Amino acid sequence: MKKITILFISLMLFSLANIAYAAEIHTDKVSKGAVGASHSASGKNLKVMIEKDGQKYSYALRNDGNPDYYPLQLGSGSYKVSVLENVSGNKYSVLKSESINANISNNNDVYLNSIQIIDWKPSDPAISKASSLKNVDGVYGYIIKNVKYDYDKAKTVKPGYYPVLNETFKTNKGICYDYSSLEAGMLRSLGVPTKLVKGYAKGVDGYHAWNEILINGAWVVVDSTFDAAMWGGNVKYSMKKKTSDYQKVYEY
Repeated sequence: MKKITILFISLMLFSLANIAYAAEIHTDKVSKGAVGASHSASGKNLKVMIEKDGQKYSYALRNDGNPDYYPLQLGSGSYKVSVLENVSGNKYSVLKSESINANISNNNDVYLNSIQIIDWKPSDPAISKASSLKNVDGVYGYIIKNVKYDYDKAKTVKPGYYPVLNETFKTNKGICYDYSSLEAGMLRSLGVPTKLVKGYAKGVDGYHAWNEILINGAWVVVDSTFDAAMWGGNVKYSMKKKTSDYQKVYEY
């Protein structure tokens, strides 16, 4: 009887451990255009895959059990969301997969959310500063005049890196990904829909990141990384860029 009791308790503890550390998909923000995921697996390399209509977006996922949120930028409809764990090399196993139906009332809401790569909350120092700057011109002007390009970081940044906008705000330096994340977070906090875009730009070597900002009902290309260099070199520049000079690959 004692052995049976011990076995029962062991099985219960094992089951509770599995429940506590099971991968989860969070749908509380789906109507606003974001989905979350979480999993606790110390030392493991985790990813989230979001699929819709043949298009796929892959993201890193923290392994401490706290949720990360990701945009549903492909609009309303059916999505497949999967949590993956690296097993070896480029091979991943599926820990959890779920189909969700997104009914997004306003597609621009997607670009107001706090998400993994544009992670902000009202109490953040960067967001408090945005409140005092008040508008697009204020935020844009502040960033290009205060944030410097980090050439050392550009040489050492690794695949899977994602920005922490409060770190960029604190250090006043970063790469293009950091510039565009900071600008997006500050403007989103002011209620201005702002995209973080990755791709290629005329005159820029390699992969690049910039923003698209909704101004007077139209999406405007803004490249604060480029303009910070122009401002620093006392070279004439314009906030609004030519769309034809930018080749979009991903937007968030």
